[in-house]
Amino acid sequence: MTKAVRMLCVADEIDLLVYSNQICERFSNIDLILSAGDLPNEYLEYIVSMLNRPLVSVAGNHDKSDLPQERGALRFVTDQRGSLGQIRFSIKKECGISILGLPGCIRYNNGENQYSDMWMTFRLISMIPRLLVRRLVFGRSVDVILAHSPPRGIHDGGDPAHIGFSAYRWLIRLAKPYYFIHGHVHLYDIQELREMEYSGTTVVNVYGHRVLTLPKEAHDVG
Repeated sequence: MTKAVRMLCVADEIDLLVYSNQICERFSNIDLILSAGDLPNEYLEYIVSMLNRPLVSVAGNHDKSDLPQERGALRFVTDQRGSLGQIRFSIKKECGISILGLPGCIRYNNGENQYSDMWMTFRLISMIPRLLVRRLVFGRSVDVILAHSPPRGIHDGGDPAHIGFSAYRWLIRLAKPYYFIHGHVHLYDIQELREMEYSGTTVVNVYGHRVLTLPKEAHDVG
């Protein structure tokens, strides 16, 4: 029987509650590690080696990528995968759940893993046929969307570097994931909003770290 999956989600900052000698005691019941980007490989390697759990990650705008950068609006490479479990615009199944990985953030200084809002819209439009088929067959396209950037108007910031992608809003409505997990926007106040419901999906900013549970009835996607 499919069981609930507990996910340790990390992003943007080395969290001393994770990077600790007590990591195994604190997170002994974790099934899967998700990284929403902007973290050093050494930190991710430490988490994986200590917990001995699989990792799925996406690149942030401060990460170097070992995969070719996509710049032209119509030059798309499908099912891109890199080291340390990194996925780009592709779907990976791990621990019985399906995860769509979306790297990068809005373009603000032409750096690595940065995309215009229009580019991201075209990139996601190219994935619609596959996502629609999966939704028709399984009820939702994927269980989790793992992105670095938030959707436009949900947890995003007011400065040019932290505006979210507008296409992510219709993507959520189309794909119907249980979670949309992101980082990129730093949280310095424990009272700041981390979770928000949007069109039946829980959008979560996992800055630092966050433990999320995907109930067993929520991941029947093949």
